[in-house]
Amino acid sequence: MTLVKHFKDGRARHAGLAFGLLVLLFACASSAFAQNNQSQGLKMSDLLKLPGKVIAEGANTRPTGKFRAAKYRVEEVALPTATEVKINDRVLSVNKAYRVTVVGGPFEVRAMPAVIWINDTAVGYGVENEDLTEITAVTFDESLIVEGASIFLSYGDKKNKEDRAELPEKLKLGSAKGGRQ
Repeated sequence: MTLVKHFKDGRARHAGLAFGLLVLLFACASSAFAQNNQSQGLKMSDLLKLPGKVIAEGANTRPTGKFRAAKYRVEEVALPTATEVKINDRVLSVNKAYRVTVVGGPFEVRAMPAVIWINDTAVGYGVENEDLTEITAVTFDESLIVEGASIFLSYGDKKNKEDRAELPEKLKLGSAKGGRQ
């Protein structure tokens, strides 16, 4: 009977030791993940969820063109902390971002990503909503958000300007209630 008791005590000690090591490993991994996450800054999914203030919005309701784009919406998003970003080969500290959304569709799911443009500058790759009625890209470059700018949608890379479709309305700041003038 002492052999059985010794066997059970040994298993309990090994199980306790294994559990303790597992907890220690989990704590170290969580700490490393948190530090890594902070150093990388905000993710696109974070930027899409943050509250924003609509500063411009088109009024067209009919989808037009080959991509069935109808209108746009531009939101100014206050960032929780200042973030360093690279804009035109310069590293700048910014405290806001701009969400540029093209509304229309339903947009097709394609092998190549959607690209939203303001004039001749690609804002970024777009992310479709669940209903495929909106595509949103985020920029930190405030100089792109100018009165009268043309907004385009394309698919593929950010260098190909040939296959873009222009939205029917130009960017009009202050067109949304409370928008910037």
